[in-house]
Amino acid sequence: MVGVRNGRQALAFLSAINFLTGEVLISRYVNPSEKVLDWRYKFSGVTQAIMTRAVASGAAFRTWQEARDKLWEFMDDSTVLVGHSLQYDLEVLGISHAKVVDSAILTAETVYSSIPSTKPLTRNWGLKTLAKDFLGLNIQTSDCGHNALEDAYAARDVVIWCIRNPEDLKVWAEKAQLQEEQKLARSRQRYGKSKSKGKFPATQSTPIWEHDTVFDDDPEDIRWWDPAEEFEWSEGYDPWSD
Repeated sequence: MVGVRNGRQALAFLSAINFLTGEVLISRYVNPSEKVLDWRYKFSGVTQAIMTRAVASGAAFRTWQEARDKLWEFMDDSTVLVGHSLQYDLEVLGISHAKVVDSAILTAETVYSSIPSTKPLTRNWGLKTLAKDFLGLNIQTSDCGHNALEDAYAARDVVIWCIRNPEDLKVWAEKAQLQEEQKLARSRQRYGKSKSKGKFPATQSTPIWEHDTVFDDDPEDIRWWDPAEEFEWSEGYDPWSD
């Protein structure tokens, strides 16, 4: 996906496969319907020049609506969609769909099994991490962007692995939870000296926001609520406004 106005995203490439057979259903560029402010080449693998050539050669859907219509040729309301962080894909396609199996949610819910379904999960694990941990696969290694078709197959295989190996998934989840607890302890120790003042050290100039599972797969990111909860700041308090 690429960046457009007001912090929104637009579809630039669509890949879809048959979960059971692995058949490629769609693998095609999608011409953004509005001005692109950030092509995010590192992740999308698409530039203005690449898109222009794809449109000129007929290798791209003319609009995201055309891409959505093509996808609906292979699915209906009863189809189960499988993917990773599907909410972002469905949003840019303008689709609301009730039947999904999301590898990001599936694995995170296993790690945080004690969190009620009405509350948000603390974090998700990136597809790159899951493919490496479960399948021994190295994906998203190119400097020319992610391969959407490779990601589609990886998400499919991660879900299959989770279904076939529930006990191994549980072991992985316990290890992942322990690692998260250790990182939280380190973050508390790192900022512990500032607790009495109710703010971070003066050298800290910008907030540390929540891990972005869409464009970043760095598991060492510290989440905003880690120090906030530890320092017992009131809701809405901004330590950098002082």
